[in-house]
Amino acid sequence: MSVFDIFTTAFLIGMIGFWLLWPVSILRRDTSIVDFWWGPGFVAVIGASWWMAGASLTGAGPLIVGLVAIWGLRLGVVLGARRLREGEEDPRYQDIRAAREPGFWWKSLFIIFTLQGVIQFILASGAVAAVVMGRDALGPLAAFGAIAAVLGAVIEARSDYQLDLFKRSHPHGKLLTTGLRSHVRYPSYAAEILFWAGIAAIAVDAGIWWAPVCTLLLIALLMWISGVSVLDQRLTDTRPDYAAYKARVPALLPRLSSLTGRVGTAKPRQ
Repeated sequence: MSVFDIFTTAFLIGMIGFWLLWPVSILRRDTSIVDFWWGPGFVAVIGASWWMAGASLTGAGPLIVGLVAIWGLRLGVVLGARRLREGEEDPRYQDIRAAREPGFWWKSLFIIFTLQGVIQFILASGAVAAVVMGRDALGPLAAFGAIAAVLGAVIEARSDYQLDLFKRSHPHGKLLTTGLRSHVRYPSYAAEILFWAGIAAIAVDAGIWWAPVCTLLLIALLMWISGVSVLDQRLTDTRPDYAAYKARVPALLPRLSSLTGRVGTAKPRQ
């Protein structure tokens, strides 16, 4: 099977997952279920690529597939359970729906589901290239990348746990500012960047020199397109105490004083 065929098939596998969710979103009137396939879709795309390339047990393939499986399947379960528990469309998607009516039901196929599939494959492309074309011999950079990816996955899991615990025990509208969120406003985003930076490091060690571009695109996406900027605006408009929190706590990169505890008194973790 040629490299082109592997990339094309992997892309279609990711897209089919999103397209299958589209009619479900119409029935539920909830396009935020697109998030169900975000993590598992990466597992499917990268895992299928590795399998089609021969599923070698040496080199970057098994390492990347294993790390992405741990990260992606956990994320899928967490986001899926969150959507079912909350029972309504995420406010970010509510805003998109309101801006695209009438006819949002069919527009969502392109501007939500298909677009996410394209973005997912672009972000996964460095890892796909590594498991398909990467060299077998790996060095210290791959070990460093694996450690960074594991750390990112652990921090993201901790962040999601703290947020879900807070939502279950506090009234709607309250702002979580303790735990990891006393250091950065969006620890899940920061951890996801760390995870994919680790995967990119493994890919570079395998000979895919351009893999970090995928991580840079992820940073741009989370900072200015669908993440920090959008949530900052919505929370500023809806939470009266958010402006002060935003001025005090950085978005993604913690301040050294925050980590060492030299300034202020640390709040109890959630």
